[in-house]
Amino acid sequence: MTQVSLFIRGDASTANRFSVPYSLFSVYYALSLFLFSESIAQKISLKATGTFIATSLIVTQVLTSWPLTNYRVSTFWKIKLSSSGLNWLLNILKYTGIYLLIAISLITICLLLQKSSLYKKRINDLSFNSPTQFYQKLRSIKSWIYRRKAFFFVAIFFYFFTCVQLFLLDKTEGWSQTFQVILKIFTQRQSILILTTMIIMGFFLLLLLLMNRFWYVFSLTFLIDLLLTVSSVIKVNLRDEPVFPSDLKMLNSISELLSMVSPVLVMTGAILILVLTISSIVVQRKLQHQYALKFNWKKRIIGIITLSVLFSSVFFINHKNSPSFLLFNLFRVNKLFINQGETVLENGPIIQFLNNIDIKIMDKPENYSKNKIEELMKKYDAEAEKINQTRNDWLENQTLILNLSETFSDPARVPNLNVLNDPIPTIKELMKKNTGGTMLSVGYGGGTANMEWQSLTGLDISSLSASLVTPYTQLVGGQHVSPNITNLFDEKIAIHPFTASLYQRKSVFEKFGFDKFYYVDSPDKLTYTDKIERSPRISDESAYKETLKALQSNTETTQFIQLSTMQNHMPYQDYYDKLDYSAEGKAVLESRKGELSTFMQGLHYTDEAVKEFIKELDKIQKPITFVFYGDHLPSLYSGNDQKKYGLEHHETDYFIYSNAFSRDQIKKLNKNVVSPFNFNALAFEQANIKVTPFYALLTQVTNKLPASTIDPVESVSNRYNGKQVFVTEKNKIILEKDLTEEQKEILEDYKYIQYDLVAGEQYSTEWAEQKVK
Repeated sequence: MTQVSLFIRGDASTANRFSVPYSLFSVYYALSLFLFSESIAQKISLKATGTFIATSLIVTQVLTSWPLTNYRVSTFWKIKLSSSGLNWLLNILKYTGIYLLIAISLITICLLLQKSSLYKKRINDLSFNSPTQFYQKLRSIKSWIYRRKAFFFVAIFFYFFTCVQLFLLDKTEGWSQTFQVILKIFTQRQSILILTTMIIMGFFLLLLLLMNRFWYVFSLTFLIDLLLTVSSVIKVNLRDEPVFPSDLKMLNSISELLSMVSPVLVMTGAILILVLTISSIVVQRKLQHQYALKFNWKKRIIGIITLSVLFSSVFFINHKNSPSFLLFNLFRVNKLFINQGETVLENGPIIQFLNNIDIKIMDKPENYSKNKIEELMKKYDAEAEKINQTRNDWLENQTLILNLSETFSDPARVPNLNVLNDPIPTIKELMKKNTGGTMLSVGYGGGTANMEWQSLTGLDISSLSASLVTPYTQLVGGQHVSPNITNLFDEKIAIHPFTASLYQRKSVFEKFGFDKFYYVDSPDKLTYTDKIERSPRISDESAYKETLKALQSNTETTQFIQLSTMQNHMPYQDYYDKLDYSAEGKAVLESRKGELSTFMQGLHYTDEAVKEFIKELDKIQKPITFVFYGDHLPSLYSGNDQKKYGLEHHETDYFIYSNAFSRDQIKKLNKNVVSPFNFNALAFEQANIKVTPFYALLTQVTNKLPASTIDPVESVSNRYNGKQVFVTEKNKIILEKDLTEEQKEILEDYKYIQYDLVAGEQYSTEWAEQKVK
């Protein structure tokens, strides 16, 4: 039964359904034991009241069955099994005595609390001795509810609004499926509906205690819930992921976010906010006294403190056996982060949002210590010396360009899509003649910053915790030091012809050590900002001109350029007069074929811009290594089954090019499938230049291990960290258990160093930041 339960539900809940404290069988057993104990006490004239027996049973049940108790005992009270029978018996008696002492103490405390006037009042309010008294109690309860009917109506409103949330998030189509969704919400989601309503009402009451303006608070609570609903529906449809706490930091770029949303939706939202504001003001003024709280200031302060403490527990929601963790488990909240696009359909946007507040960076490797890290540093010091025996010294003006091309991906590789004419012949030719192939993206339709983080740091996002979804916003700010590729160069420049407020790039790039950062409206002004026809994005041609200007301004020192070309950023509207490229097939819905043609026309303009840029690179008299890669596919291929074609939907194109000045000392590498964190090691190997010990480790990872990523079959976007898979050169997905012993050892070394840098004591930061000697 346990195996069946694990297969169907992913846990042992079905197998344990008869033994858990909340099952009907356990309740029946407890009631029977209580009645039996009470009858025995009467027969032997034992002066034990029902209250005493009930209290004793409840305390015993808590001590023996409460998950927190079980966890603490099994973790901290473990002792080595003694070979001596006497010692074994003495230990049994010892811990049984401790349990009994604790139980007696708790029973005594509970009985004393029962003598308090507050407890007696509540018992008196609920107890009855006759049918007449029972009916009186029912009438008093009815009267109590009637006096607070406004709060019950608010709770009912948000209960059904939560039902609407779950319904809107579901992507099923057709009347029969719609009915099934509604039935599923009301039959299988009751615990989620109740918990969400409780959370909303707690937030509502907290604001009410603070403001004492009923209709203002109601409108504000509804507005926040509505915005979260709309944002979640849009994000799930575009990227198959919910709204995350880290997304709130993007509110600093509200104008850019609104530009990606339909103007009709923006206008509707603005009108709704205006209507809510005016109506709440009018109703509040007319009914202010009717709905005002009658609490004195002492009760209000107690209420505010109590609710604030309760809400603060969300910061421990993923700490095992914390009160909030146990509460979410009690209400059957899905705590898996492997596929949050699916999980949000079960939990709803509010609970899923709270699930992501308590973030763990990365699992701590066993035996992590300063000695272990020092041992690994020495190991790869030696590896660097070995590699550098056959590598050349860096020239004084050695240059590396990492070019992230927004949404660049070959539509011809998309299953069930027949491209009628090729929009990217130049780049395909560059991929054939140079080191090139496909790159594993952890995003679909988005996630640019995560590919950028991996390529700059040389670290693997699939090794991070499932709840850490965006390193730029959730990790970098908390790091004391953030080692990255810029540490190896004298001059470091970032060119990002777009807004820089998304993903906190300004603060991230400052921490990464960039000397200059060119973006729209930056202090370091962009010189080239031309756009193609009606496109709102700065063209790739302009971005490459900006890069050439930076390259030509420095011929004396080593130089690193992080270039993000943003021409092909979504949405894909009526930007171009000519649409020379089209495709057929079920991968793209008929209603989105026009968007695909616009996207492909943009790819062609990128192809032409790259062709001219390569020509100019060959004219520059210094060694330049140019890494070009697409960050993710556009979210246009909704006609395909994401689980069936998950890998194909997460593979973009890349190539590494060395200019004419350095071509005589380079070698083409055969690496068909790569991860973003492989790029720098590959670039140094193609340029045949020396590496630091950290990049010696990355060279081993790149050459000895298959490329790794978040499982693209189980996920659609970049939010499913924790399910790490590997993709071979033959494009086959394998797991860690399929690696050789040598590969497992290298992977373990890599994870030790990554943990130390992102979540550990950072013993290896200076080692990782050092320049080539």
